[in-house]
This record gives sequence, C-alpha cells and structure tokens, in this order.
Amino acid sequence: MKVSVIDLGYNSLKLVNYEVRREKSFVAYGQHSVLAKVGEGLDQTGFLGDKPIRRTLKALKQFRAIVDLEQSKHVLPVATSAVREAGNREDFLRQAYHEAGFRFKVLSEKEEAVYAFEGAKSATSVHAGLFFDLGGGSLEMVIYLEPTIRKILSVPLGGLRLTDLYAKPDGSFTKKNYARMRKRILELLPEKKHLPASKNLDLVGVGGSVRAIARYDQMRRQYPLNKLHNYSMKKNAVESVHRALRGMSLRTIRKNPAIGQERSQSIIAGSLVVHLLMKKIGFRKLIVSTHGLRDGVLSAFLESPSSYRQGLVDRVLMREAPTHSKAAAREKLAKSLLSHRNLTKREYAILSEALDHVLPDLPTYNPETLFYIVLESDSPLSHQDQLIMALSVARANGMRRTDWAQTTYKSVLEKKSMQMVKKISVLIQLVQLQQKTDIHLSMSTERGIPRLHIAQGKQRIPKVLMKDILRDLEDLEGTFNLQLAM
Repeated sequence: MKVSVIDLGYNSLKLVNYEVRREKSFVAYGQHSVLAKVGEGLDQTGFLGDKPIRRTLKALKQFRAIVDLEQSKHVLPVATSAVREAGNREDFLRQAYHEAGFRFKVLSEKEEAVYAFEGAKSATSVHAGLFFDLGGGSLEMVIYLEPTIRKILSVPLGGLRLTDLYAKPDGSFTKKNYARMRKRILELLPEKKHLPASKNLDLVGVGGSVRAIARYDQMRRQYPLNKLHNYSMKKNAVESVHRALRGMSLRTIRKNPAIGQERSQSIIAGSLVVHLLMKKIGFRKLIVSTHGLRDGVLSAFLESPSSYRQGLVDRVLMREAPTHSKAAAREKLAKSLLSHRNLTKREYAILSEALDHVLPDLPTYNPETLFYIVLESDSPLSHQDQLIMALSVARANGMRRTDWAQTTYKSVLEKKSMQMVKKISVLIQLVQLQQKTDIHLSMSTERGIPRLHIAQGKQRIPKVLMKDILRDLEDLEGTFNLQLAM
C-alpha cells in the first residue's frame, strides 16, 4: 500500500511517498522538497503573505500531480507552526483544498512534538533523553524516560523565524542583533532543572538545520560513511560548526554543498539554537535522526486512523511494539550464547538487529552489494555497530576477506571490531543453515565449559557447503571459548 505524507512547515514544503509493508512497517521511496517559506513575514503581520501563499499553492499543485501519478491509497497533508499561528489560516486552508485538493490537518503544538518524537524514537535505540525537532518556525521538545513522556515543550525558536526577526536583509547579523537573538534563545530554552535527574539522558535532534550541521561536520572531518541517521556529534563540534558558519557570508554558505540554497538563510540561527541548547542544559553529544515528524504522522495514522484524525496523540504513546515470533525463534541460539557469556551485550544487539530486521528482508545479491545495502539503510545501531553488522552479513554470504575495511573505515572501526565481525558472521551462517535444513542447534554446559551441539537431520548438506561451514565452525570454537559437538 502506498501512502503520501505532505509536511507544510514554516520554511519548507515536503512530500514523502511511503510503501507500507507487513506489520505496519514502512519505507520511504521518494521525497520532494520546495522552499515555499509560507511563514515569511508572519511575525511582522500575524498573517500569511500573498507571495508565500502563491508559492505554496503552486508547489501543492505540483505535489497533487505527483500523488496522482503514484496512485497513493492515502494522502496525509499536515501543517505546522506557520499555518497554526496565522490569522488567515482558514482562508489558506480553503484555497489549498480548492486549488490542489489537499485537506490539511493543522497540528497542535503537542501533536507536532509527539509525532516528531515518535518518528525519531522508533528509528534510534535511545531509551531516555530530550528529543527535539528544530523547524523554521518553532522548536518542539519531548523529554522522555522509557516508557513514558515526562514533558512536552514548544517555543518559537525556528531558524527562519529568528532570521526574519534579527538578521539584515542580506542574511547577516550585526553584533547587536546577534547578541539580542542569543539572549532571546537562552530565555526561551528550558532550564536543566526541568529535566529528569538522570545522568544518562541523550539528546536527539530532528530537522533540516540539524541535518545540515551534521553534513557540514562530516565534510570537514572527511567522514568515510555516507550516512546522517544516528550520526553523533560532540558538543565542541556543534559549537565549531556554528562559529564557522557565523564567519561566512550568505553567498559562501549557499555555495557550500553541505548546506545548500534551501538551508542557507536560516542555518546560522538554527545552529545557534542547537549550540545553546547543548550548552545551557549540559549535553555532551548530539545524535542526529533523519526520521521525525512525517514518519510519526504515518505511524499514528496506521495505528488508528480515527484517533489520528481526532488528534488523540496519547494513542501513539500507548502503542505496543509488535511481537516477532519468527524472530524470537531465530534468536534462540544468540540468547543461549549470551546467557553462557559467549556474546557481549553489544554483540548480541548487533546480531539481534541482523536476525530480526535485516536478514528477513534482504534481497538476493552478491556479498559486496549486500554490504552496501545493509550499511546504507537506516538502523537504530550506531554507525560503528552498523558497519560491523554489514561486514558480518557480507562475510556470512561469501565475502571472506573483510580486512580491507580496517583501512577504508579506520576512523570508525576499533581494533576489536574485526574479531566481532568474525563471531557474528559465523552465527549468521549457522542460523541461515538452520533455516535451509533440518539441523538442530542447542547449548549446554559440561564441567563448566559451554558446548554447542549440532545435530544433523534427514536432509543432507552438500559437501562443498559443509566444508565452508566446518571451517567457520573451527573459527567459532576458537573465538567463543566453547566446544563443538557434532
């Protein structure tokens, strides 16, 4: 089933097409973005301007043609802070419906915050933290301690709004206005005392400005992975990026491939918001999520269309994670090895992600192609652990040499990473063999020594395949500190 989500923000207008799969999971397969700037001038007049409306309606007509071409079963148009605050919002919504056929749902501050949070949380492994969505007009924040949201905050600190209020027409800032903007941001950001007393809170950021900051940092670092989701930046790196951008002209920023035309006008203000948020509350690192509001909107709709239309966001928070009975069966061996202390918790997490979410949907390709498919897909794992998983999957499917990765990704991998690749790849091979044949795998402990029992069934395994497997089982015996019993 195809579903399209249209997100009309203060600065950008985006259309994302999704393919909804089994168990309400989904994948985005097409995205279109237009710099409509519908909120331009809103703070000065309280109304959406004629030019911004015309730009937006023109783009919406183009989106209508795309949606019709895709034959999406459902279209979910949502509007955020600019339309929400505009005195002429009803007139605009009527125009959007009559001219483009889109009936927009104007999200409340709570809906916007919760949907952005839900999209980010489901795509990361963060269990406690402050999730924020920095848009063009507002900053939404959700303070979360699993399993509940503790607080929802929304403040008018969007990048484009701040730029309109404090920048000169050419996009630059005088020292006086920059200081005024900085003071205003610090006044509206929450205090550290508003957060739960926990030392393990993570900071997760969503939004175009956050992605642009991360891309710029990766460019400066010559980061070897072409990935933004789950990219981690230290506090001093965020500050350094902001200082660098602050010293550039708008023309120079526009030419920077990491920032681009769409984000150039608001990135100085946006990066200052992120920098001051980390500084005021004391976060040491920022985790970047490329999943946010649009994913959360789709999740809420799939869970309960009626609750979504009524704005009952609490239904999103009460949703239970789907159970995977087949995945549980696949993980039986991994759990046994974990209980016998032959797998670390980190290795178990990587293996579980591979068995549960990667291998079941993996297409049939050569090992090198599989490596890049696994590596470039979005995952809740850190970049380092996802790289280990991609190498393990490729090795298990025939890419015997993986030492080249130590050179190519030396800034990401640790010394022990390749040993982890060997362990996890061997387990993947065993699970794959178990799925193809009727062999039985079990664990036991004899005289304090863990033993892995492999019992062959009626189905005979080809000698060539068995030779490769036995070679890896020998690696397994030495790596896992256990004995094999055939």
